[in-house]
Amino acid sequence: MSILFLVCSAAFAQNAAQEKAIEAQIEAFLTSWNKHDFSDMKNYIAEDCDFVNIVGMHWKGRENIQYAHQTFHDQAFKETPMEKRAVTIRFIKPDVAIAHLLWHIGVYNPPDGSKRGDNDDLATIVFSKRNGKWMIMAMENVEVSAQAQPFDPVKIRENSRQKQNE
Repeated sequence: MSILFLVCSAAFAQNAAQEKAIEAQIEAFLTSWNKHDFSDMKNYIAEDCDFVNIVGMHWKGRENIQYAHQTFHDQAFKETPMEKRAVTIRFIKPDVAIAHLLWHIGVYNPPDGSKRGDNDDLATIVFSKRNGKWMIMAMENVEVSAQAQPFDPVKIRENSRQKQNE
């Protein structure tokens, strides 16, 4: 019994360390965003990464992802902050994880001249451990629509079940 406890404790500590390493990579991305400088992207984005932005632009490869981010930050996002709200991480395999990052983006002016932002976004990020380092392999970002949230069928069902159990 005590051997099982030790094995489980070691596995939990290892997962906690891996989660901390993944969160550090997320922080590195947020730091680049808030500095509006993506010259360090090689430290957290894999060379063969895929990135889909909030409006469905699909960029393949770190070079294109870095170019697109820097271009938009030199224009629309040059003063736009990004703030982490929450992160959840699930391991698919010991060297593959999916993270969900809820973040808040400040106001920005896209190329069409409109005013956007000041809302929450939800990013799905796939990480792979390469040469001992967690790297972003794929990322997609969607805007969290405040107007749609009250109509989420899963949340409606959960609320109904909670009321039945009271």
